[in-house]
Amino acid sequence: MRKLACLAMVFASTSSYSSTVQKQLQKEFDYNFASSIVLSDSDVFTFGFSNFDPNEFLNLDDELLGDSESVDLRKKVSVMSLPFSVPVNHYRYSPYQTKVNGRGYLLSAQQKISAFESSTPDEMDELTFGGYLEVEQEAYLNRNVTLSAAAGTHVMYYQNNYAYRSDTLEDYRDQIDGVYVNTSSVAMVGELNATVKYSPYGHFGQWYFWSSLHYFNGFGINLGKGDDAINPEGWYWVNGVKVFHRLAIWQNMVQSFYTSFNRVDIGGDTKKPLNTDHYYEASMGWLMTPPVKIPFVVNIGVGMSLNYGSAFKGGSLVLFFNQA
Repeated sequence: MRKLACLAMVFASTSSYSSTVQKQLQKEFDYNFASSIVLSDSDVFTFGFSNFDPNEFLNLDDELLGDSESVDLRKKVSVMSLPFSVPVNHYRYSPYQTKVNGRGYLLSAQQKISAFESSTPDEMDELTFGGYLEVEQEAYLNRNVTLSAAAGTHVMYYQNNYAYRSDTLEDYRDQIDGVYVNTSSVAMVGELNATVKYSPYGHFGQWYFWSSLHYFNGFGINLGKGDDAINPEGWYWVNGVKVFHRLAIWQNMVQSFYTSFNRVDIGGDTKKPLNTDHYYEASMGWLMTPPVKIPFVVNIGVGMSLNYGSAFKGGSLVLFFNQA
């Protein structure tokens, strides 16, 4: 979900340079799939329904905390992610547990693209939706430490719709339409991850430190006229702390205060779309369990998140779902 290079440059320069730009545009498919994997993981990135620049409220001038451009970018991108986790094999006195985890996600973005100095920018709408399923094996090494490893697969679909509002690209429309714009693609991406959690007193339901390393690699095809290979590849490593403070039980609903702080390092095809090699994310809010047991629902809540150092730096009011 990032701004494309000026499309007119593909055919407006020398053939050698044009070939380079074409490769850059083709790489956008890899970037979109890779960034969607990170942005849809609510443990490492949180989008909300109301965005703001924290500098305005804290009387600061830290460009890594947010600015008008990043807030505008957050407003143009929408993310919905529904994670779930289901234990499938757990014996009462066994230190081992098998889980099936996953999430469904939908990302959309709108952007305006100016070709040269055209007074009327073209418009582009992007949509990515996907599903992820993994099998996780978790082991309690002792009462303070758990170690888990998982392998899973993302199945993803991406499409974009490009509206030509200016006539700058009319001469190149046959070459780019259906190849880079007004096209769609699918991808299958495998992921491996490992997580270690540490709670000083074994109270993992109350607070814990955690470290989780994710690596993914996959392939895809352009469903339009493009015939170049799509190969999203990347990794991210999150280190942080989560705290759950139970406040009260009301009408069979457990009320809790939730807060988290993470540092996330990223690489591969995730690095360029987020315009950084690492960022920080802090969240806090109120959680409650449903009054009756609902399949796949652990808790829901509302709160606030702050992102520091990425292209999406800034703050948001957010809805939480299945925080654990």
